Amino acid sequence: MNHVLKTIILLMLLFTKVFSHPHTFIEVKPTIEIKNEKIDKLHIKWILDEMTSMMLIMELDEDANGKFDKNENTYIYKNYFSSLEKQNFYMKILSNKSDVSINPKNFKASIEKDKLIYSFDIEQKIDTKNLKIDFEDEELFVGMMLEKDYIKLRGVNKSKMEQLKKEIFGVN
Repeated sequence: MNHVLKTIILLMLLFTKVFSHPHTFIEVKPTIEIKNEKIDKLHIKWILDEMTSMMLIMELDEDANGKFDKNENTYIYKNYFSSLEKQNFYMKILSNKSDVSINPKNFKASIEKDKLIYSFDIEQKIDTKNLKIDFEDEELFVGMMLEKDYIKLRGVNKSKMEQLKKEIFGVN
């Protein structure tokens, strides 16, 4: 009986993971400022999908004026964004194969073209050599979408830009 119970639990865990799929999709648009082959600042912009945006904007834009004021922004930060720390803000930064801690600053929620936008900065000096940045949700509830055209690099020439996009983000 104990063996049967363990098998059932294992199968439930496997099938839950296999059949899980994203409930929210986020376009990730990073802007990286580079000085002397080090990231000076990493600015991240998330654009949430239409359905998620619609539901959250209806809930969070208390005065229904199509923008978030300071109090609404503070509420969103405290009750929605900061809780993502447990998921490492859906980011993984590896520098020389070591995890880099992610401490977002300058958080701002906004509404653009009826979509909810989160933007924030990571202000850490990180060497661009042996650097990997990935955006993911290991639980597969959020689909993070990053395309080559979404990535902006400042402080490097165009040929270096293409090379860094491939090396750091793995996009062609």
